[in-house]
Amino acid sequence: MFTTRRGLLVGAAVLTAAGCTRETAQIITSDADLTTALRTARSLAQAADALGFGEIAEDHLTHVATLERLLRPNVVAEETAEVPADTAGLAEAESAASREAGSACLSTESDYAVLLGEIAACRAAHAAVLA
Repeated sequence: MFTTRRGLLVGAAVLTAAGCTRETAQIITSDADLTTALRTARSLAQAADALGFGEIAEDHLTHVATLERLLRPNVVAEETAEVPADTAGLAEAESAASREAGSACLSTESDYAVLLGEIAACRAAHAAVLA
């Protein structure tokens, strides 16, 4: 029996679609640490944009996109948050958010400790720049 390249590709696609792989896909049902990080990133992006810090807002929006992608198919509703009135208020909010993400990094039981640590470091850098 001769097997064509097309036959092999179709067979591999069928096996993959049938779930005959070593690892099964896992969908995150909910993750409190990622959800909290997402909500905080949204509010910080809004605050930074309102105060004219576009590059800082872009960093937070990048975190938002990453966290939303990781939490799919779950959708975390947007909430309205208080926007700091000045740069010092934003620096304090960034610092508090950095501590929050750092604490989540150390205590999380998920596989996303590195991501939470990177978010904490980014927020700490923003606080240092703004101070």
